[in-house]
Amino acid sequence: MIDPPLSHADLPDCGRTTHFVIDEQLPTADEKQKLQVIAINAPVVVAGARDETEGALKALLTVLATLGLITDSTTAS
Repeated sequence: MIDPPLSHADLPDCGRTTHFVIDEQLPTADEKQKLQVIAINAPVVVAGARDETEGALKALLTVLATLGLITDSTTAS
């Protein structure tokens, strides 16, 4: 015999999350725009040698800043 499909009432914590909480977890318009930029520009190539950590880190930070995901305020040591 086949079990009947589960209903929402069978799911744990169903209906206990308010719409306000769900709305807070959704991306903002700015976050959606940044994700769109990533999707349009993907894949992004980050160059640099792993054994030359400063150069690789600089390349990664530059790419992330170009995508608008971070503001690079780092300084060279």
